Amino acid sequence: MPLSRTSNSLALAALGALFVILVFGLTLRYQAFARSVVPLYPHGDAARYFLYAYNLNNFGIYGYGKMGLLPADTDKEVARQEIEPDALITPGYPLYLTLFLGGDYSKEQSDRALLGQVFLSTLTILLAYASFSPFGRLYGLGVAGLTALSPHLVNMNLFLLTETLFCFLLMAFVWILSLVNAKSRLPLFLLMGLLLAMATMTRPWIQAYLFVMLGYLIFSKLRFTVRQMIFVFIGAAIVTTPWLVRNTLISGDAADTSQLIKSIHHGMYPNMMYEDQEDSLGYAYSADPMSPELDQSLGVTLAEIGRRAKAEPRKYANWYLIGKIQTVLSWKIIAGADAIFVYHVQGSPYFEIPKFYLSAYYMEKIHGILMVLALIGTLIVWLPRKLQRRSADSIFFLRAISLLIVYFLLMHMVVAPYPRYSIPMRPILYAMALYPILFVLRISRIPGEADPIGVDDSK
Repeated sequence: MPLSRTSNSLALAALGALFVILVFGLTLRYQAFARSVVPLYPHGDAARYFLYAYNLNNFGIYGYGKMGLLPADTDKEVARQEIEPDALITPGYPLYLTLFLGGDYSKEQSDRALLGQVFLSTLTILLAYASFSPFGRLYGLGVAGLTALSPHLVNMNLFLLTETLFCFLLMAFVWILSLVNAKSRLPLFLLMGLLLAMATMTRPWIQAYLFVMLGYLIFSKLRFTVRQMIFVFIGAAIVTTPWLVRNTLISGDAADTSQLIKSIHHGMYPNMMYEDQEDSLGYAYSADPMSPELDQSLGVTLAEIGRRAKAEPRKYANWYLIGKIQTVLSWKIIAGADAIFVYHVQGSPYFEIPKFYLSAYYMEKIHGILMVLALIGTLIVWLPRKLQRRSADSIFFLRAISLLIVYFLLMHMVVAPYPRYSIPMRPILYAMALYPILFVLRISRIPGEADPIGVDDSK
């Protein structure tokens, strides 16, 4: 059979497999949405996001007020007395919710927002394939398949929380990043900056990665131009500047640091427990009598961390250097209802339908192995290019992804390492977990023979 015909057949087979993965992923997500029984009114973080969107839509005020739901026909002057504008939460996800809210709250509005998340979550599977299939069709299908099966990514669509939107925006950024090279036109760099900033406006932990990315562009061997880097910055500024200006006009500060202080405080407890009390797991701060004081001042928090670390140096060194990474990458949602649910549900197909609970069972079994492989893959991509047998463009992309993972882990060695925070990173972690396998297959191939993965980018 001619080589071109074989290549076309493999491409068609890959597209067929991708279609099956997308349909299966969509089925899991839609059935989880349709069959799960979730409390009607959001609570916790979800209540805050909802109230920000509700108040913005109905009263034109970005603030969650007193955590109470005012009737939509409340006089705006009265509403202004009840709702103080603030900057505690970045506006990305509340702005998404405003697309579905109007007038008084109803289940139909919430369902429309959740269905939107089902759609975005399915598109994320496609983005995972598009981002990593240039390294081989089987590799791309593997990343897409794991993304489709992840019960955490499926169940995040049940709640009015940021993870689904953030994961979609992050993977859209990763996809654009996979297309970038030194010869790329400026609009691609502008779009890269726009998407990264939109992700930042949804989950702010990623904001400093912009500067990591710009630094990497400067020192990359691909010789990116100053104009290209400026366009990344311009794209990010287009999204973030209105928010920073608005905050400065309202409060005099461009950003509210209170959430950062709380996150550093909440992450200071070894094994996420206060003095090893198991009943405080995930909520150690609530058992600490010093919590009110620690929440108010970064200086006080850092001083107290230093004092406790000095008293038990080995325990705190292990927690900050190893324990936090293990925790943020772990399977169970520590501060949540269950291993795969953030909030309690009264019914779910994961409790009763074989394809659901079996997929969750096997994903849990391999999760630890995947996370270890992801850390190995994050290091392997820094091996010499000749050893990896990859093009300069491919190496640039892989190392940019590696830097994102390293940045994520370093960030959560400082702040609270709740496992929920790693859920949007799962497609990227899965890609890095499969890379050591791809690497071994590639270096074991005799130069000149057919690529067993489906794509040869070594030139």
